[in-house]
Amino acid sequence: MSTTETKHCILEEIEKFRVDFPQVEIHSATKNFLTLIYQKSPHRRIKTTLTFPDGYPDQHALLVDIALEKGIAPGLRKKLIKELSAVALENQTEHDAGQIEPVASRLISFIDTNKFVPCWKELKQVFDKVQQSAQSPRGKGSTITINDTKGIIKLNLKDGKYYYACSICIDDAYPNTLDQQDWGNACKLIVNSTNFPPKIETLLTTQAKELVRRMQDGMQMEEAVRMSNPIKPPDDLFEMKKKAPKVRLSQQVLKNLHKDVETMAHVRDLRNIDAARNPNNAKLKANSARDRKEARREIGKITQNEIDKDNHDDEEERQWQMEEKARIEGYNFADYDGSNPQPSLFSLVVFLMEKIQQLPQELCPVCKEPSLPQDPGILESLYKSVTSATTDEEKKARRLARKQRPFRSHCGCWFHYSCLDKFMREPPFGEACPVDGRRVYHQDWPSSIKELERVWAGKEARKREIKDAMLLFT
Repeated sequence: MSTTETKHCILEEIEKFRVDFPQVEIHSATKNFLTLIYQKSPHRRIKTTLTFPDGYPDQHALLVDIALEKGIAPGLRKKLIKELSAVALENQTEHDAGQIEPVASRLISFIDTNKFVPCWKELKQVFDKVQQSAQSPRGKGSTITINDTKGIIKLNLKDGKYYYACSICIDDAYPNTLDQQDWGNACKLIVNSTNFPPKIETLLTTQAKELVRRMQDGMQMEEAVRMSNPIKPPDDLFEMKKKAPKVRLSQQVLKNLHKDVETMAHVRDLRNIDAARNPNNAKLKANSARDRKEARREIGKITQNEIDKDNHDDEEERQWQMEEKARIEGYNFADYDGSNPQPSLFSLVVFLMEKIQQLPQELCPVCKEPSLPQDPGILESLYKSVTSATTDEEKKARRLARKQRPFRSHCGCWFHYSCLDKFMREPPFGEACPVDGRRVYHQDWPSSIKELERVWAGKEARKREIKDAMLLFT
């Protein structure tokens, strides 16, 4: 076939393809090459260039190239070039006919039946990460299976005796969603089975789903994890106070608290001087007018000093709030309106593996012992209600078991209930977590540092009164 005849055949083949495949955009077409674009969704889009070599179609097959555009992973590009080149070669050797339509048909079929096209690179990373976990002693038995056509990933994450089995469904418009009512479900997470207690599973699964939604809004993973935390701090609580102590014990803080207790005891003694009555005549005061006046004056001085101190603390608190408000105002939520959705598949799986699969390895920041027992059956028993117990011994056992129940604080660490209770109710108050340096908060405990200080100081004062009373009778 002459060169002129070959070029004429190529132009006829291109024109026939244009008529038979209207869903494919022809970006450019010449006698030497043809550039096609097929788009299933904005992020399932592949641009292909078919080059006609000398001797096409009877002597040489098409040369196929895939444009490395945004969202196209190098591994996917390599796979498609290999598959499409094989289709071209097969039609060249067996049919001695045009190769554009067979190659385009294979490309269309691949995009239409494979929902993982926009997350191909993430899927490879997820697969490698799960396989790596499955080779570790604790993660042995972890599995991952995929269904290209349905866009479903099935994960079975294991750590010791614990397991978390779930399905992740990829939306047709990933990393966005095809329908507005499905917003936030670019990666739809469905829990199939788990032996974590419902309170723990619901807490972490809820955050995982919220993570996907916020990344679809446009947030990066780190910010999305922070903003999706289901344990919300009060409005006046910061993640980290500007001057919060970074250690568990502070001699200066303890000294100040002991001084407060001594001050309260001194005020009590002064009030007794002013109010005490003569044991022989209740109408008469036990102390002289001068002594009572000095006592009242001293109480006034102490009270004024405490007021000045509280005002100073309030001013510092107000200053911190102003700084935090300024920082939050710099966080422009208009930037996260969904116009720039972020890929969330890999981030979701990383979250599930780090926050759920590895949860049995978490250590309590206070006692440094595992936050969860190694036996899921024991963990389940920690959540049994006291009211459902039938005997007094069983009720007592369940009350004791509750102290070992794992609680997650706002900072993300897992404490035993008794450890967190001690951490929150004993000085120094409002300190940072020993693990990550962030403020420890949980909605089951008061958030006000002053309230915690007053309660503790009151208990110490009562202890001292009891001790003094016991000394009177010895």
